[in-house]
Amino acid sequence: MKFILVITTIGNKKDAEELSEKIVSAKLGACVQISEIKSYYAWKGSLESSGEFKLTIKTRDKKYDQLKDFIIENSKYDTPQILAVNIEKGYEKYLDWVESELK
Repeated sequence: MKFILVITTIGNKKDAEELSEKIVSAKLGACVQISEIKSYYAWKGSLESSGEFKLTIKTRDKKYDQLKDFIIENSKYDTPQILAVNIEKGYEKYLDWVESELK
């Protein structure tokens, strides 16, 4: 079994909470953690900064494409950040729980 963390960002807390609930309800992620962050980035030739909310989603690699499409459909960003990071090691009991919640 391969597990991944999918990381995306959302512009406000309400949207972050709503998207997190939808992801877990749709069984696309077993858990979503929300963190308030400050981002600095280049956009269309300008340096930008904004407050955002980072969502860290625990899921299986086989759910990635469906989750990516779901985030794109529900994002208000033109180009949403969607990054997947492989989980190389993890507490087996926790990963078993992730697996059970995605069924």
